[in-house]
Amino acid sequence: MPRPRIHDQDDILDAVERVIARDGVLSLGVVAKEAGVSKATVLYEHTSKRDLLAALVARTIEADNAFNASCEGQFAGEPDAPLLGRIEAARRMQWGDGGNAAVLGLISALMQDEALRGAFRSNQETVRAGLIEAAADARTTRLAWLALEGLKFQQHMQLVAWSEAERADILDDIATLAQKGTLIEESSGD
Repeated sequence: MPRPRIHDQDDILDAVERVIARDGVLSLGVVAKEAGVSKATVLYEHTSKRDLLAALVARTIEADNAFNASCEGQFAGEPDAPLLGRIEAARRMQWGDGGNAAVLGLISALMQDEALRGAFRSNQETVRAGLIEAAADARTTRLAWLALEGLKFQQHMQLVAWSEAERADILDDIATLAQKGTLIEESSGD
């Protein structure tokens, strides 16, 4: 008979995030110490580093989808509600000056493992299909989504140091593009 789970897996995955953020590499022994459990406990639930990363990827995707869905609720019934929800979620994200070291570490791990990328790829395809299905205009939605994801990528990778005001303006522009299909103001023809 298998042992019942007595350790909170979120505690172990939280430890994985902290270790990746702090050390830039993943060590099962260091994760166990950080989580306050034995290495055997970590290995009981996750048979390898890759399995531990896969669990973190799954949790990250689930949390991101839930956060975006909660932001989408305020746009229920509107055209492009899923896209507007994702824009709102980006507005609510906390972007620290140092970026998110755990995200950078996770991106590094993803670059090295096709199967881990596959989980993100599958989720992105599901997101894309949902956005297009709810789109008032598929081409405009696709372009606005790519702009949004590009901004988020730049922020995660710390490629451009956008100020809060610039980020807000960019998100406003993306929302305008999504809702109006253009950023060009229409002239009154007077």
